[in-house]
Amino acid sequence: MILNNAIIEDLKEKSGLLFDKAGDFSILSSLIFDETGRTIGVTTLKRLFYYIKDDRKASEYTLNTIALYVGYKSWEEYSASKNLVSDWGFDDDTLYIHALELNTKITIQYLNRKLTFVVVEHEGKNYLKVVLCENSSLHVNDLLLVYRIRKGEMLEAEKVIRGESIGNYKTHGEILNIELSKSKEYDNIKR
Repeated sequence: MILNNAIIEDLKEKSGLLFDKAGDFSILSSLIFDETGRTIGVTTLKRLFYYIKDDRKASEYTLNTIALYVGYKSWEEYSASKNLVSDWGFDDDTLYIHALELNTKITIQYLNRKLTFVVVEHEGKNYLKVVLCENSSLHVNDLLLVYRIRKGEMLEAEKVIRGESIGNYKTHGEILNIELSKSKEYDNIKR
């Protein structure tokens, strides 16, 4: 599990840390213990911030400890206050691509266009690989580096890889609908 960006921002604000170097996680671990009397290991914190890649889920103890540290009674209360509705990274109709599991299928609609992506790893980051497209200048197998997808906003890719070519992409219309699923069909997709 990777923490939602809103939660990471709360942890940055509370701790005064940027989490741009490994030592920050050790400091956070100490601050959490000082504040709550509970421990979260440095490696666990690095996983939750996606500083190191690991697909394990966070324990209820860890999530409750984070909630206590930022001033809530429980993870349930904290996540409800942040409108977190799933493990997929939704926050007010927003998908953070770096927080999604590999092979997650995302379908978006905008104007008269429909795109389906699957999350793949490329260059050590989560990319969106086009698997279906209707009425779009994107092609099947294009790889898009996207930070987030939010309903009501345009899709922007800071980098698009098509074979040997590299470019960028921005939709001409706002995203009207987002569908998210985990499909076995894409479990063997590779870059």
